[in-house]
Amino acid sequence: MSTKKLKWVFWGFFIIAVWAFMSQQLFAQAQQTAVPVDQEPYHRTVFQNQNVRIYDVLIPPGVQTLFHVHSFDSFAIVVNGGKLKGERPGGTSEEFPMNTGNVAYNTPVTHRTENVGTTPIRMIACEVLSSSSSPGVPAVLKDVPGHQWVFENDRVTVYRVSIDPDQSTGIRSRMLPWLRVSITQTTISAQGPGKTPETIETKPGDYRWYGNPTTDSIKNIGSTKYEAIEIEWK
Repeated sequence: MSTKKLKWVFWGFFIIAVWAFMSQQLFAQAQQTAVPVDQEPYHRTVFQNQNVRIYDVLIPPGVQTLFHVHSFDSFAIVVNGGKLKGERPGGTSEEFPMNTGNVAYNTPVTHRTENVGTTPIRMIACEVLSSSSSPGVPAVLKDVPGHQWVFENDRVTVYRVSIDPDQSTGIRSRMLPWLRVSITQTTISAQGPGKTPETIETKPGDYRWYGNPTTDSIKNIGSTKYEAIEIEWK
């Protein structure tokens, strides 16, 4: 092989080596500069106890979050939908629709997201900090009126509750801690046995944590459908 060809081969290997090195450096830099999720500006911490940390996430159209680290299992409930692009360190990305009312469960991850749609995307994101310390067993609510089983794993059980105006769930009981996140705006009445009914004005993104056993019935006393996601801790 001529000296000239050897020179071009050398420079070819050199360029490939530099490219590989720079790619590794960029990947490492992305990992090093990722912030904890509670320090990401578009994730606002609104509630925390020993079991859960809740973020109100609002991403305007065209906005991209910082790379951030979810160190715990987490789930996100979409209260205002749109189109989102997710990216992992190293450049792997995916676009997907965020439909209002959807709920997704994720294991620990480092990523950043970008609103590539035309509407603000709002989510209530919840980290599962610890399991329940209650000796109770998960409630079985799939046959209770207005309840639809969504998914279950070894950490949580998730139901969608949907009640038309003037309809009721009937009595349902839980022994384990649980979280309610409202999807729609309406008025409901929650009543436990022998207790005075509690009137609750719901709106998208409302949440309430129930740390003790509950027995109640929910009636939609508003003029629009009531929809919420209920998550029970195991």
